[in-house]
Amino acid sequence: MQKQFNSNIKKINSLKQEIEFVKSEIEQIKVKIQADILPLERKLIDIQVKEIIYLDALYQQGIFKKRDKETLSEIILERAGEFITQTESDELNEIFTRHNNGISFDEANEEANKMASETLKESFSSMFGMQIDDDVDLSDPEKFQEYFEQQMAAEEAEYEARKANRKKTAKQIEKEEKQRLEEKNLNKTSRQIYMELVKAFHPDREKDELEKERKTLLMHRITEAYEKDDLFDLLRLRLELLGTDFEHSNDESLKYYVKLLKQQVEELEDELLEVTSFGQSSFFGPSLYERFGSDGYQTLETKFKKEVSNLKKIIKNEEKQAPFYKNSDQVKFLIDQYRQEQKAIKRRGFNMNDIFGMM
Repeated sequence: MQKQFNSNIKKINSLKQEIEFVKSEIEQIKVKIQADILPLERKLIDIQVKEIIYLDALYQQGIFKKRDKETLSEIILERAGEFITQTESDELNEIFTRHNNGISFDEANEEANKMASETLKESFSSMFGMQIDDDVDLSDPEKFQEYFEQQMAAEEAEYEARKANRKKTAKQIEKEEKQRLEEKNLNKTSRQIYMELVKAFHPDREKDELEKERKTLLMHRITEAYEKDDLFDLLRLRLELLGTDFEHSNDESLKYYVKLLKQQVEELEDELLEVTSFGQSSFFGPSLYERFGSDGYQTLETKFKKEVSNLKKIIKNEEKQAPFYKNSDQVKFLIDQYRQEQKAIKRRGFNMNDIFGMM
């Protein structure tokens, strides 16, 4: 039992440090994205929008055969749809509408989201055996996750209610009584730790002013940990301030200390998962923290330097390529290449990533 206690203490300390480190890096990521990444991404988007405008101008000259012209229109429509939400360009909106049979991007996007949502609802209904309401918005991963968790919780509550209405066996009653007793003992244990610390460090009984000030600060830490229900901090404070030798504690007390610590470990693991999901823009895509946060191979600074360097290379290449979009021979090559890519997609078949790409 003592080994479990020590192991959990070590794990909690490690998780808390990791969470603080991740939170600190997230703040750095926010600043560096605004300062280093977004200006370059905006510059790249501006060049790519110009390329679409060049393609549209070439399309309107009527120099391509019917089949090539139709394919070029598909390319223009696809690219305009990709960048239209990333820039405020009336010209790009007009181009999209022109190549989409007079249907605006907003109208087309609403219809595409509706179709993708229906497909996704069918997939999730099949996978998890739950009926998804018609008005649920699946285009927002966070909202859908919240809805999904609510549905699962509702099903769990319904299951528990059915269980509660059934006549309980002697074993079930015994198990519930045991759980109730354990919960009571856990609460009692945490109160005991708190009261022991209060007795030892309450400043009102201290006559020495310096010691009184020290105990006042300690009581603030003790009370804060108790009010936050931070049982790990209470145990840590007890070890730090009273030097308790837990090896001499009775097995029953140590058992509840371990249980408290295990609960704290689970809560911290959930918190770590939540903070590392910062900036996740899709169901399956990486979060911003996974993209830029330090890992066992690269630091945050190294990742940003690589990203900036890569973006600058892409921008330089796009600036060189942009004039080619005015050249009919180069665009004919682009048309042929696009057809080959579409054939490859058809051979590969439709998958879930295609659904999310529609949103």
